[in-house]
Amino acid sequence: MTALVGQSSEHSSVTRKALLTVGLGGATFLITNALNQPQHVQITLSILIGGIALILRFLVDFENRLAAVEKLEKDGMAEMRAMVGSAFSEISEATELFGLIEASALQTDLVTQLVRNSTQISPSSPPIVYHFVQNKIKETSDFLKQLAEGGTVTYYGEDRDWLLGLTRNATVSIDAISMAAVDHDLWQSEIGQRYLDAQRRAAGNGKRVRRIFVLDSPAMADDPAIRRACEEQREMHIDVRLLDRAMVPPPLRVQVRDLIVFDDTLAYETNPTTTADPRHAQIAETRLVLTESRVKECAQLFRELWDVSRGPGGEPPAYPNA
Repeated sequence: MTALVGQSSEHSSVTRKALLTVGLGGATFLITNALNQPQHVQITLSILIGGIALILRFLVDFENRLAAVEKLEKDGMAEMRAMVGSAFSEISEATELFGLIEASALQTDLVTQLVRNSTQISPSSPPIVYHFVQNKIKETSDFLKQLAEGGTVTYYGEDRDWLLGLTRNATVSIDAISMAAVDHDLWQSEIGQRYLDAQRRAAGNGKRVRRIFVLDSPAMADDPAIRRACEEQREMHIDVRLLDRAMVPPPLRVQVRDLIVFDDTLAYETNPTTTADPRHAQIAETRLVLTESRVKECAQLFRELWDVSRGPGGEPPAYPNA
């Protein structure tokens, strides 16, 4: 349709030029004829003036088209510069990003694998899958950002991935304070069994694994479930001690809470829900703490509680240097 319109416009322009030339030639002929000029002069002037008018018209059209072409060229060059600049900017950003990946402490192939696998999810995937993956990537990104900044990461509810992952990847030590209000049913549960197995493997690999069971009353030391948990864990080379709440030094009582310190560099804390019966309390939130000062406080709290705690039978711990 556009091509037809362009051809019609060009045809009209040529027709107008021809009519203008004939008109000017005819007018010149009439004027020279009225002035009684010889016939050859009339014809010559008519042709000359008509030709000059035609040439001038073509020159004007040529200048207009040349200006239009120059404008198109300038616009095209500007667009090309913008496209090239944008492309180089993206290439530069991608190069910088890849450089950061290579310089990262993380394995490069794992990061590139994550990116490559994420590209396999497209908007044509089922909406629930697409949005779920989007949210997981955002959560992972926020999680990495908070870890890199050395702050605190909070998970609302009971987390298992952090607990098992940190236990399996501990390089030096695992120091845990177990509160009855949080861990009353943990050791017989599926996650508790996996957690204990990860600790058993860590202790078997030479890592120091210690646990303080904080008892709500001295009578709990004779609780069959507590005694069984202590025996099982000591057989796994987990160094276990018991601590009555009443024996906690007064300055530390408000600080006693369920926590695990990994490698003295990261603290894993859980807060229970508030219930009338502590045995029915559940985990309200889980926090990973990387703030150096806060982690030092947690490690110091464990050491001070460890010093005032006792072995399950009142004896010294089975593996004091484990």
